Amino acid sequence: MSRLRNFAVNAGILTVTSLSLGAVGVLYNAWLTRNLGSAGMGLFSLMMAVYRFAVTFACSGSGLAATRLVAEETARKNGKGAASAMSKTLLYSLFFGVLGGVILWAASNFAAETMVGDIRAAKPFRILAFSLPFVGISAAFSGYFTAVTRVFPSSAAQIFEQLSQMAFTVSVFALMKPDDLGEACVLVAAGSTVSEALAFAFHYILYKIDRNRHPFIGGKGCESFSMWKRLVSIAFPVGASAVLRSALSTVKHLLVPVSLVKSGMSNETALSEYGIVGGMVLPVLTFPCAFLLGFSNLLVPEVTRYKTLGQEEKIDRVMGYVFRMTLMFAIAVAAALMAWADEFAVILYNEPAAGTAIRALAPIVTVMYLDSAVDGILKGLGEQVAVVRYNVYDTAMCVGLVYGLVPLFGTAGYLATIAISEVFNMALSASRLVSVTGFRVNMVRWALVPSLAAALSTALSSAVLKFFRPETGGAPQVILAVLIMLAVYYFLLRLFRCIRKEDILLAKRIFTK
Repeated sequence: MSRLRNFAVNAGILTVTSLSLGAVGVLYNAWLTRNLGSAGMGLFSLMMAVYRFAVTFACSGSGLAATRLVAEETARKNGKGAASAMSKTLLYSLFFGVLGGVILWAASNFAAETMVGDIRAAKPFRILAFSLPFVGISAAFSGYFTAVTRVFPSSAAQIFEQLSQMAFTVSVFALMKPDDLGEACVLVAAGSTVSEALAFAFHYILYKIDRNRHPFIGGKGCESFSMWKRLVSIAFPVGASAVLRSALSTVKHLLVPVSLVKSGMSNETALSEYGIVGGMVLPVLTFPCAFLLGFSNLLVPEVTRYKTLGQEEKIDRVMGYVFRMTLMFAIAVAAALMAWADEFAVILYNEPAAGTAIRALAPIVTVMYLDSAVDGILKGLGEQVAVVRYNVYDTAMCVGLVYGLVPLFGTAGYLATIAISEVFNMALSASRLVSVTGFRVNMVRWALVPSLAAALSTALSSAVLKFFRPETGGAPQVILAVLIMLAVYYFLLRLFRCIRKEDILLAKRIFTK
């Protein structure tokens, strides 16, 4: 299999995986919303904000380190060096995973009372502490499979984890029928911990099978201290910066309900508003990005190889293609979300209030999706420290905005904070990419024309749907409207040569023999 087709196949696998995980995640959030309520989702989201910080500490950059080191060693045909890199990365991730679990267990009461503001979160935190060693090691396994461009095992493990979590939690809820929010959160935490343990076991088995089929052979290896030094130089700065960013992000999330109360809301209303935006709206905005995540993740090892081998022209070609496709796709998603925001909110959550927030944040998905692709390119170029540094700057600014804007403007201030954050982060990442590579964007062909095409196709789709089926709001009508919109949008992009014949030929060359 050629490298081009291998890249495409792996990207396709990751895309299907991301779509599956995103779809299951949206459905799971919808189920949680109906069982916990919007205020319960607010409390659960606060708990997850603290837990995500613990997960970041448990990983501490191990996934990226495995990807970078194994990709570099395999590009040099140094199998022994790749084996050394992987064994040391697993030890590194085990250390931080265990340490993170111990810290979360010891600090469970403090985190519940002081950070979340509800002692009912203490027991779920102690249960979640057992998941952190599994999370850390699984991140290293995932980085390995990405580096060797055999992503199916890792993708299968992620899907297995998500499905097992949902199946376990739904089954336990059906059996125990919890009538208390604290008990419900305990069951959800147990589901997360069980699924992480099962995912680790699945990852380990697939890793051993893969190593037996594709053993690391050849090369001169690498001196142990030198490999540890390279590992720490990649993982520790990224991990430390990610932990700092996660800490700031946790502070930001914990400040939101407090700031909403300062704006004049009751505690219950503040938790409800926070739950709507964090637990309902943001998953809808990020779900379509699953179409791009496969390519974004594979950009890291692919660009790393091109840079290691000095193939600068291939890096330029990858950047141009990724920018064009990402922008055109994101613009279509933004248009669809703006047009049918109310319908999405009712169909998924039976919560009309979520529609307003979806429509308000819809334009930001263009920036959000493009930032994901740019970060993948920068990491492949060895600029991972800059990426994390910009994320830290962004999150620190968010803390200030939540503190200053939300008490004055309430939910509108929170939505404005999210929008400003995305634009700021993208501006920093894009400027870094331009300074490193000299890359330039054709805004007229890549952004302006697709925006006009998306607006026209959305308007035409809505008009056609209303003419033939005046009743609106049902899932079949919305799906039909989106399909009509995408068909017209593609036709207009071809008409105005935003998608060129070479792009179609490239796709045919990749996916046909």
